[in-house]
Amino acid sequence: STAYPAGIALAATWDPEMANRIGAGLGRDARAKGVNFLLGPGVNIYRAPMNGRNFEYFGEDPFLGARIAVGYVEGVQSQGVIATIKHYMGNNSEFDRNRINSQIDERTQWEIYLPIFEAAVKEAKVGAIMDSYNLVNGQHMSQNGILNTDVAKKDWGFRGIIMSDWGAAHDAVGVTNGGLDLEMPSGVFMNRANLLPAIQAGTVSTATINDKVRRIVRTAIRSEEHTSELQSLTN
Repeated sequence: STAYPAGIALAATWDPEMANRIGAGLGRDARAKGVNFLLGPGVNIYRAPMNGRNFEYFGEDPFLGARIAVGYVEGVQSQGVIATIKHYMGNNSEFDRNRINSQIDERTQWEIYLPIFEAAVKEAKVGAIMDSYNLVNGQHMSQNGILNTDVAKKDWGFRGIIMSDWGAAHDAVGVTNGGLDLEMPSGVFMNRANLLPAIQAGTVSTATINDKVRRIVRTAIRSEEHTSELQSLTN
């Protein structure tokens, strides 16, 4: 197996081209294994030294993190594999991560927490975003419509899919209307039994469901087309 540097070691190079090369290597390995989505890069900002996953991330500087993330994502996706930038957002602790509430004012969100995700969407055209476990300003990220829909999908023009972290969904109607497109690792809440009655009752619209389906299918087609191009070049 190829050994790749941890995120903080990669960021310490201050080298976006190196990040691109690492991303391409990871994408190549994923494609060789038949993997369509790479669940990275992790880009959470270092705000608490106790966070058990700090080593995965790109440090505490949003500008540096954005440059490394863009190179990484472009490298991964050059191999026909969809990169998944995570964990969106304010994921500052592994302790009690399903209940911890990150209270972040708007200026801090835009200056510290959001720039890396924004760059990945706007510049690198990242194919997937993974919502974090935690709450932000009192609302779980898996159903935070302001950040998922208003910011990522509308303001940034994100056309890919927003998936949950593993087991981070908590309410069928809440996550469906809150911008989540794909519940992982299975549809515990986002399933026919829960959503069909909600559609019939008018609490979830068919337009909302159709948008999620289009995003998933569009992302799958994008990956398949890129893979076919790579195969033709190789042949």
